[in-house]
Amino acid sequence: MNSDDFVVSVQIDPPATRKLNDFKRVMAILLASGVRIVDVNSSRRISHDSIQLAVALAQMGFITIPHVTTRDSSLNGLLNQIFAAYEWGGVRDFLFITGDPYEASQSITPSRGIFQTDSIGAIEACDKYLRKDLKLQLDLTFYAAVNQNEADLACEGERLKAKESAGADFFMSQPVFSKKQALCLFDFYEKHSKKPLLVGIWPLIHPKTISSIHEKRIVGVCLDDETWAQAARHTADQSKLQNWGLKRAYDLVEFICASKRAQGVYIVAPARNPLILLDTLREMLS
Repeated sequence: MNSDDFVVSVQIDPPATRKLNDFKRVMAILLASGVRIVDVNSSRRISHDSIQLAVALAQMGFITIPHVTTRDSSLNGLLNQIFAAYEWGGVRDFLFITGDPYEASQSITPSRGIFQTDSIGAIEACDKYLRKDLKLQLDLTFYAAVNQNEADLACEGERLKAKESAGADFFMSQPVFSKKQALCLFDFYEKHSKKPLLVGIWPLIHPKTISSIHEKRIVGVCLDDETWAQAARHTADQSKLQNWGLKRAYDLVEFICASKRAQGVYIVAPARNPLILLDTLREMLS
C-alpha cells in the first residue's frame, strides 16, 4: 500500500469446537507473515468469547479489536469484561455492535439474548465508567458500525451521529464489493462524520457465499449487480474464481488507500480460513 498509516486488519472468527490447536497454528502463521491487527468476531454458537480470545491473541503479539455485543452480556458484565481485557491483556480497542438475535437453530439456550441496551447505550456507558471515571481513565478506543446499505439512510445517519456523541472514535463499515459501492459509502459517511473509517472488504471466492450475499441472506451486506455478474462468469471454475476474488479485493484496497477517504480496511477471512488471504496480505503489508 502507498501509506504507512493505512490500517489493514483481518477479521477472524473464533475457532470451531475442539479446533484450538489448528487456530493457534493459523494465527502464528499470520503473525509471522506480518499481520499485526485482527478484529475478532462474536459468535452465536458455543465458541470462544471474543473479548477473552482477544486477550489471548494480544499476548501472542497482535493488536486486537474484539466485537462487543449487547446481545450476550449486561452492561455491568461488559464493563467488567472490557476492564479485565485492558488490565490482563492490554486490549485497548473495542467494536460495539448491538448484535443479531439468536435464531432457534443457533440458540445455545432458549434465551433470545439480553439486549439490556443497544450499541449506542453500551458505548455511552463504557465511555462514562471506563474512560471518564476519575479512578480509571482507561486509554481505550471505541469503534462503532455503520451500515451504508440500510434502507433508511436518514435514520442510519442519525444513529451514526448518536454513536459519535456517545463516544465512538472510529467507525467500521459493512463490506463493499466495488469501487462504486466504496464511493457511495464515502459520500454517505462524510455527510455525517469526520471520524476515521475502516472499510469492510470481503473477498468473493466461494460460490455459496456469493449466492448468500446476493440473495440478501446475510443481514446488512449488499452485493451490487455488476459484481454479481462478474463473479458469475467464474463460478464454474473454483481456481479462477479464487484468483479473481483475491485480485479484486486487492485492487479495491489499493483504490480505498489511494482515495485518502478512509484510514484503513478490515478484510473478512473467507470461509473462516484467513490463510487463503496469505499471499494477498503479504502484498498489502509490504
